[in-house]
Amino acid sequence: MASPLSAAIVFGGSGVFGALTARALAAAGITVTVAGRDRLRAERAARALGQGHRGLGVHLGDAPACRQALYGQTVAVNCAGSLVSLGPALLEACVEAGCHYVDNAFERSHAVLVRSWSERYRRRGLTAAYGCSSMPALSCALALAAHAGQLAPPRRARVTLLIGNDNPKGRAAIQSFLDVLGRSLQAPQGVVRGFRDREVVPLPPPFGRRAVFNFDSPDYDLLPELLGVREVAVKVGFELRLVTYGFAFLARLGIYPGARTAGLLEWIGRPLRGLGSSGGVVLAELFYDDGSVRRRGLLARQDGQRMAALPCALVARQLCRDGPHPAGSLTAYDFFGFERLLQLMVEEGFELRQDRS
Repeated sequence: MASPLSAAIVFGGSGVFGALTARALAAAGITVTVAGRDRLRAERAARALGQGHRGLGVHLGDAPACRQALYGQTVAVNCAGSLVSLGPALLEACVEAGCHYVDNAFERSHAVLVRSWSERYRRRGLTAAYGCSSMPALSCALALAAHAGQLAPPRRARVTLLIGNDNPKGRAAIQSFLDVLGRSLQAPQGVVRGFRDREVVPLPPPFGRRAVFNFDSPDYDLLPELLGVREVAVKVGFELRLVTYGFAFLARLGIYPGARTAGLLEWIGRPLRGLGSSGGVVLAELFYDDGSVRRRGLLARQDGQRMAALPCALVARQLCRDGPHPAGSLTAYDFFGFERLLQLMVEEGFELRQDRS
């Protein structure tokens, strides 16, 4: 259990992933402050955690407010999204306050930003953990597990995220998919287009073989560093094939939808809740020059969003305990080691699948 004095502030803690993270921290005995733009909503989310937790209204772009919010906190958890547009106020405030930082953002530009702060965090003996979600934390951990014991680097790596239909999808999550449609994505092998290049991947039951399309993730940058791989594909698909092909169709049209489209899709998707499962899959596949293929996957038969939220919660929970902790910018598989991270996910009820051919 955490020390009674340990405390964490969760920015965006009233959202889907933030609430899951806050709940996991509170269950571990950590005092949680739920922070968000809407103070009343943050206070309601804090009350739902039980006694001793509080809500706070604060904007991530407001440097003085961030510094004040971090008083007495052990770790700041960012579940509110990328800091690229908001600015690095929270990263700076953590360094000044001597507070660890963890996030679940998957945007490549955000990962580059947090990594640029590595030396400043290292000098202060602090951790700045980024991308602690399905991608890149779990996907890269699975790729490292698949490659374990191999001497030659793989020729190609493919990571896939499949999202169960009965998972709540807020407007911000929908917008993150719309932002990728048809856009140029820089991969090690050259430029690819978002939601193009259909491939069929063999996912574990109950999902089976599924068509998936290009997505964006720091995996494009991290996997060549980790494995020496020359070609990387990052793919995404949805349990309802209609949704997968719908996004692919929009990408073909060359239209870049805005916030109104995200709101419309959120409204359209509400009646579809209850269909399918709340599960999901993260799969890493490595293809070698000798024709062999090695696969590792994490399967959630239900609570797929909890699987995505857990790496962030696990790192934050550990940071609230006595150290020492690794300093500088890293992600969850660096923090724990890929084997330990995957073991923790299994202990939380998710299934580790492996295959080689």
